[in-house]
Amino acid sequence: MIQCKTLIPLQELDLKIDAANALINEKKQKALRMETEIDNDATLVEKKQALLKKIKLRRSAAENEFEGLSGSIKSSQHNLESAGLAPAAYSALDRELNAKRSKASEIETKILEDMEKIEILTKDVEKGLKVVAGRREHLIQVKARIDDEILVIKKEIEELKTLRGQCSLGIETDILEKYEELRRKRRGQVLYASENPACPACGMGFPAGFVSAITAHDGAESCSNCDALIYWTGLRD
Repeated sequence: MIQCKTLIPLQELDLKIDAANALINEKKQKALRMETEIDNDATLVEKKQALLKKIKLRRSAAENEFEGLSGSIKSSQHNLESAGLAPAAYSALDRELNAKRSKASEIETKILEDMEKIEILTKDVEKGLKVVAGRREHLIQVKARIDDEILVIKKEIEELKTLRGQCSLGIETDILEKYEELRRKRRGQVLYASENPACPACGMGFPAGFVSAITAHDGAESCSNCDALIYWTGLRD
């Protein structure tokens, strides 16, 4: 049996401190998640900028090719219209001219498609940059607010630690050491009130002998399954 009456208020303070530290971590994680999301958005904008640059270079190369091909078509057209061409030469030159015109048409279509893509991507990039800039500005404000909130919580934690120190002074050394050891092991709550023959911590049913022992006094007994300290608050015979 472990006398637990003095441990109950100590644990209440410890759980409040744990909850406060968890709240601090939650607030920090919120800021980190926001920052990660913004960085992901910025990376996506950078990828779109790279794609935009690639398409612009491709369009420029296509325009140069189209310009050269247009000059070649004019030259072939001029040669085709020249007098004195043999039928075979005329036919060959006509096929070559048609092939060039077909190629020029394909290039022109690709140029127009790229121009449309460039227009869409340019607007998308401009919008993305504005959104990322706005979200980064908002993040600065959120971080500032979170830092202020964390300072308040840390002050509350210090006050709770002071109360905890005062509370621990009234607890026997061996009982306090046992409690601290279990807190390190369980990383949280140690004491559990129970009014049913089952452990509130792990759910394991209590043997009849354990129930008899725990209902016979006001102290706590260790659960054989999870080592939590259980004290009885139910009906007694």
